[in-house]
Amino acid sequence: MRPAAPIPVLAAAIALALMMVIPWIAPTDSGPAVRSPPRPGSPGASLASARWYVTMHGEAGPLAQVMAVGADGGVLGPVLGPGPVGEPALSELRGMARLADGGLAVVNAKSSASRVIEFDAPDPASGARSWRGVAARRGPGNEAMKHPYQAVIGPDGAYWVSNQDSATVTRHEAAAALRDRVVVQSRHIDPEGLADPRGLAFGPDGGLWICDRGRRRIVIHDPATGALKRIVADEAQGMGHPIQIAFTADGRGLLVTDNLHHCVWRVDPRSGAMTMLVKPRSGGLDAPSAIALDGDVLRVGSRHGNALLTFHADDGRFLGTFARLPSGPEFVIPATGR
Repeated sequence: MRPAAPIPVLAAAIALALMMVIPWIAPTDSGPAVRSPPRPGSPGASLASARWYVTMHGEAGPLAQVMAVGADGGVLGPVLGPGPVGEPALSELRGMARLADGGLAVVNAKSSASRVIEFDAPDPASGARSWRGVAARRGPGNEAMKHPYQAVIGPDGAYWVSNQDSATVTRHEAAAALRDRVVVQSRHIDPEGLADPRGLAFGPDGGLWICDRGRRRIVIHDPATGALKRIVADEAQGMGHPIQIAFTADGRGLLVTDNLHHCVWRVDPRSGAMTMLVKPRSGGLDAPSAIALDGDVLRVGSRHGNALLTFHADDGRFLGTFARLPSGPEFVIPATGR
């Protein structure tokens, strides 16, 4: 028999289906506007056929899920199974990271329940992912992990987490005997520290590259000491509010979503020279956040547009709307490990 998805996953799927049939209303400066509703996946498609995973803006309930999106842009439904009794409900999901064994790590950003949660590899038949456990959590000895945004797995195998409310980057070991620690401090403690860290990544140089939205710049910090190594690009060059970053496959380019200027920048990692790849509000881009490279296609989340848009990765021209979503996309990653 085909295994059934967990009941909470089914409940979230039903709630999502209701969202899809209700006209999508959103406020604008000139009053309410009707947006195109989310598009369901192709008939017969299942979570197991997911091509992309998306987290969306939403505090709790059916939006506090990882949504599976098919190759055609259709929304297939939620994939995360329930947690054990006593664990806070999922809320304000943000960054995701695929694990080497097929598992998935997801950031739960709600300040009072700040966690990095791991889920098992998807069930081959249903595509659902079962709860594995909490890899890192805010608590005594780890107060800096407050309102986390993104978690990446470093070359050392540890989780490196950007935290909005404490303006820090923290490092979390998988082994319980090893304690968590603050690596990059807030500017209130270190004058060269962070104001509002968002996206982060380890660069080809081994440095920790961070979007500092509050200081309007991209910086590199030494992962060993936390010291500032270099300001790559900043407000003086035109940077607004950098949110997420993605290196090109050859490492010679850095793509940055900017939700102040509603654009995507291309930055030369060596010189810091900036060029505007995706022009402001191209294709309806509004408050860009999520970003993912897919060959010569760039997928960008329009957070206020409730959509994933596609652009040519080389010249930035608009290619079309890939997916309509129930809420604003926060992060997007490939569902499979490639």
